[in-house]
Amino acid sequence: MNYTLRKLETFLVIGQEVELTQNQRKNIEISTRFWRIFNRNLKKEHLSQSGNWLKYAFMERKNGQLFYFCAIPFQGEVPSGFSLKEIRAHWYLVVEHCGSMNRIYETYGKIYQDILPYTNFHPLKEDCIHFEKYDQRFHWNRKDSIIEIWIPIRNAEMS
Repeated sequence: MNYTLRKLETFLVIGQEVELTQNQRKNIEISTRFWRIFNRNLKKEHLSQSGNWLKYAFMERKNGQLFYFCAIPFQGEVPSGFSLKEIRAHWYLVVEHCGSMNRIYETYGKIYQDILPYTNFHPLKEDCIHFEKYDQRFHWNRKDSIIEIWIPIRNAEMS
């Protein structure tokens, strides 16, 4: 599995969050349902994107609980029911998940079991565990669908 290293500067997003469980199957159901709600809320607030659209899903741990934060780039307004989040600058290990959404945990397994243990990269978990970046290459359950997975990392050589 190929990966790249990329540095992102600080950026802002607006979004909404939902609490997850410790069960992967349930989390796929929760996140799928939540995307429908989030997209409806975007439309209601006239924040729907077209053309070269961009969305994010951040996995975070707060007080021992997992949260899924769906977001879009901040464009100067935070509507009611949405939160502003600052994503701090970091180096990231970036992997493309290719294929249907219901196989994304296979890609995560490969990242955390087949890539990270054999590198000098250490995942940072202060801001988020990882995030998924969705753009026009994403097509829910098609085999040609692409989602970028970004994992904040630390490496003494990159500091």
